[in-house]
Amino acid sequence: MKKKIIIALSIAVVALLAIFGFNQLMPKQDAQVGEKALNIVVMDTIENKELYNGTIHTDAETLGDALAEAKDVQMVTEDSSYGRFIVSLCGVEQGSQEAGPWWLYESDNNESCKAQGMCMGIDETMIKDGDNFTFNLVDSFN
Repeated sequence: MKKKIIIALSIAVVALLAIFGFNQLMPKQDAQVGEKALNIVVMDTIENKELYNGTIHTDAETLGDALAEAKDVQMVTEDSSYGRFIVSLCGVEQGSQEAGPWWLYESDNNESCKAQGMCMGIDETMIKDGDNFTFNLVDSFN
């Protein structure tokens, strides 16, 4: 009985150490406090149509919060176990998660996107003044 408890505690300790180590390895970006200007482009690549191209001003720390404040972008999200994900931008809805089309985004200068080689979830993307983001409605990943 004691042996089983020791084994279970050892497994729990190893799991906690693995989680802690993984979090330490993830690139960190400090939040910039204060007013920021973000350059936002929203494209429907299926219809080859620009839906929005402008600058939003915010004091938010994450992209998700900045977009939620931006009335012109008209972002609609759904909550998931991974955080919010975009369902609609500028009145254009994505399709089902299985079949698409999907809203994807990228940045050529955001530090966290560049450090990770891709942009993660909108609530994980810390923003700084002058960041550029392009949102594309796509129907394939080619």
